[in-house]
Amino acid sequence: MTVGKAIFTLLLSDTDLRAIVDNRIFPEVAQQDAVLPYVVYNISSNEPSDTKREPSKLDTAQIEVNLYSTSYSECIDMATHVRAALDRVRGTYSGVNVQSIQYLGEIIDFDEAQRTYNITADYDVRISRTDFEIAQGSPITGVTLGELSDVDTTGVTDGQVIAYDAAAQEWQPADDAGGVTELGQLDDVQFGQGGPESGDLLKYDGDEWTNDSLQKSEIGLGNVDNTSDVNKPVSTATQTELNAKANSADFSNVDNTSDADKPVSTATQTALNAKADTSAVPTDLNDLSDVSIVGAPAGNQALIYDTTAGAFQSRASYTNRFEDEVETGLYIPTIYAERGYSVKSEGDGTFIDASPDTPAAGKVIRRKIYHKTGFISDDDVIGDYTLIHTFADDTAYADTVAVFDAFEDGATYGVPPFTLFQTWEEVSATAYLLDETFGSGAEAAYSTRQLRFAQTDCMVIRRASGTPATTTIGFDSEGNIDEAAIETFCTGTTCTVYQWLDQSGNDNTATAPSGKEPTIYTGGELVKENGKVALDFDGANDALNSSLSVSLPLDNAMAIVAKGMATSTDEVFNIDGQNGLSVRIQYNNLLIAYTSSDQNYIASASNNQFLLYAGRQSSTNTVHGSLDGGAQFADTSKDSSIWNTATGILHVGARGGTSLQWDGQIQEVIYYDSDKLSNRTDIEENIGDYFTQNTPLLDTYSGAAAAYSLRLLDSTYTGSAVEVYNGSSYADIGFNVFGELDTVALAAHCGSSDGFVSKWYDQSGNSNTAAQTATADMPKIYDGTTGVVTDNGKPAFTSTGQTSLNFTQISDINSVFLVLRPTVFISNSLSFILGDSSNFDYHSGRTNQWLDNVYADPVVSNGDNYLNGTSVNLTTLNRSAGQYVLSMIHTANTVVASQISADRNIAGRSWIGNLQELIIYSDGKTDQRTDIETNINTFYDIF
Repeated sequence: MTVGKAIFTLLLSDTDLRAIVDNRIFPEVAQQDAVLPYVVYNISSNEPSDTKREPSKLDTAQIEVNLYSTSYSECIDMATHVRAALDRVRGTYSGVNVQSIQYLGEIIDFDEAQRTYNITADYDVRISRTDFEIAQGSPITGVTLGELSDVDTTGVTDGQVIAYDAAAQEWQPADDAGGVTELGQLDDVQFGQGGPESGDLLKYDGDEWTNDSLQKSEIGLGNVDNTSDVNKPVSTATQTELNAKANSADFSNVDNTSDADKPVSTATQTALNAKADTSAVPTDLNDLSDVSIVGAPAGNQALIYDTTAGAFQSRASYTNRFEDEVETGLYIPTIYAERGYSVKSEGDGTFIDASPDTPAAGKVIRRKIYHKTGFISDDDVIGDYTLIHTFADDTAYADTVAVFDAFEDGATYGVPPFTLFQTWEEVSATAYLLDETFGSGAEAAYSTRQLRFAQTDCMVIRRASGTPATTTIGFDSEGNIDEAAIETFCTGTTCTVYQWLDQSGNDNTATAPSGKEPTIYTGGELVKENGKVALDFDGANDALNSSLSVSLPLDNAMAIVAKGMATSTDEVFNIDGQNGLSVRIQYNNLLIAYTSSDQNYIASASNNQFLLYAGRQSSTNTVHGSLDGGAQFADTSKDSSIWNTATGILHVGARGGTSLQWDGQIQEVIYYDSDKLSNRTDIEENIGDYFTQNTPLLDTYSGAAAAYSLRLLDSTYTGSAVEVYNGSSYADIGFNVFGELDTVALAAHCGSSDGFVSKWYDQSGNSNTAAQTATADMPKIYDGTTGVVTDNGKPAFTSTGQTSLNFTQISDINSVFLVLRPTVFISNSLSFILGDSSNFDYHSGRTNQWLDNVYADPVVSNGDNYLNGTSVNLTTLNRSAGQYVLSMIHTANTVVASQISADRNIAGRSWIGNLQELIIYSDGKTDQRTDIETNINTFYDIF
């Protein structure tokens, strides 16, 4: 089994593993005198994949790797390094062509007698044998067919074939496989008398069939002659029966009526009436009611039933001709595909190797479907494909089949050539960042969420009164810090953080100096930012000093989730005091600093929560980073002379632990002593998915006719939020990792110029973009002096009485949900937020009236109206203050709309105020209204 050579090479080449076990890596059994720790691997099985044509080109081996150590932590680290060395590896090692290695799972045990920990990990290894010469036998020349021992060609004649005779156990001359063409060629038919004559029959004589004239005596008609009908005798029995019958027929009225006038019985006429006219009988396949052929059928097509059309349609008919090619092509680096389908004009290929449905402990199974135009190739990479479907976690393979088949047969993906494949992967159930390949390797990690599956504790907190004074806080079942435990311990007093525990596994605990502990519970409630627990640093003296000692310079990366309130210089992260690496807010600018005089500007600081990723790459002497998952900056101007070479410890919330204290909240700080630039996006997405409170509304409450927002409403939506005009150019502005408007990109596009919304993109999937081409009529979203327009801390755009955005008319509106703030009421005027260019539905008193602000009265509508979740009569409500979640459910009728902040193109009737979200449904969301309002309020924090 050559696979053992590859496994040995891979394990021996892993420097992290070798650092623990040296060269103590043994096949099958450890040496008698081997000292712990060590690794033993063995091959439990090896299954070839033979084909009809030739021996196996692909073997699948089951590999078991056993790790032994007297230390639990060391055993875990060994398992981590082994998995990193093997899982998803592909290449040639020690002459063995490894197609893929898949991690299957592991278990841990403790040997009481030996006092050792043992982790057993299982792997599937696929070995390609295409580079082995597979014996096919030597060709034989100069030999004729008759010379073969099992072939008898005696008496062979022109045109004959050979066929196998089971009784003789040999091949013999025979007729063509098409069969006999005449009766006389059958071996149980013998024609006598020179051949059959006219009138002859075949008659079986007990042994064979032979031709003979039929004798009437042979069939019991010896007494029958050609007597005329009138003279033919009848049997005695028949005559007796006839004599007993009365002559009841009366033919007195019968004449020689023509056939056309002869009457028929009622029953006969009824039966005739039920028959179809011969002129209506289909004469062409397409005339059948359940057949729909579009255009002339082409070659290689067949009738295939289309459930959507409810008819048979002509489509290409393929056979599974390319199974091997599809199987080979599915070995795409970094992924594991369990099903593939690829088709081109001359045939298709299907390969299925379904993976398990049961995940390992703490894991979930995730399946996805990818598509590309073109046939599959073994040169494919995942970047050649488009992700078109992600199944819910732990969806069983059997429950994916119908979805895959629908994509395979559907009009969008059913035009060859094309390829579909379905992937399988096992991921952490709660997406623990440090357990993910892209997030692993942190040197120190502090967070208010669980970052590793094996991590059990988060921090040690201290209460101002009561005993005991301190307690350790862990995590709840969903990986959040245990809020209930904090509240139980802290109720009636204030709690601060004494120690923030390192989750990297390196025990680099960050401890606060006496009297300088950040606050986590005060005033009867937890400190939170955007709905997640945070540590509050007072800007006076709070700090946490890690036990991690860092020697600069080195490759590094950091990810920080914080919210700064500073107007001077405050540092959220620092290494080695004044002349070391730090992240700071300095005079309202967010910076990465390397010394007190050399620093990189990132963005204008704000009082909003931010995610900063930053790092240094020594190979290119580059400083890089991004804010809130936005565009990456890279600075190559810093030569190596700026990098401080001293050794210092890591500080959170202050410089050197004693100065420039952070004024604001910190929720997560992760430090790597390696470059993580290639993993930046994945790290940011993992952090953003957790710390945002923006659960995409349309993920749960789907079916919107149109959906406009300055936050992400659908996790599958890949477009931008708005297009913005800065006075000279247009740019699409998307979302950051928190699912919020990318204000960094917005500020970069507008700079010192005002910015206006030219397009508000529809996130419903209906592509009904709301747009404005007249620059004077575009709502404002950015101020060149004060920055992003906001309302209650979230981006907004404002209408001034002239602005509007137009979309394709929606004619069946039943419910609308808005986030808005009216700012001005004009007496004796109308102020519309939703209208139509041609209908008169929106005046006071109209039947289908919808969303207007009449003569300083509030927004009105004929329907059920809810403001901030409370049922109201909008016509009598004083709406002169506040931001609102407005829900309007029409019960009596539907209305139409095609404009935001306009009505019938009448100048001066635009909405006056702010707008952040507008969602339109064609069905009344009566049952889901409260839940929709809750989702909106969770994000906007209005009521």
